[in-house]
Amino acid sequence: ILVPLPEPEARRAMFEELLPATGDTDLPYDFLVERTEGYSGSDIRLVCKEAAMQPLRRLMAVLEETSHTLGE
Repeated sequence: ILVPLPEPEARRAMFEELLPATGDTDLPYDFLVERTEGYSGSDIRLVCKEAAMQPLRRLMAVLEETSHTLGE
């Protein structure tokens, strides 16, 4: 079964659902929609998951470095 790729409106809705804006931060949804032409729904979900994990990975790296610096 061939499932068509999501149209721009569907991609925007996915980004708004998977990466909601918080506080005063406006996410560049239009930019994301433009950059993901040709992406499947599962591709977009993966991109959003990776984007959400980046701050946690940076925090873990800082904590690990701090741990090494303190000699633990």
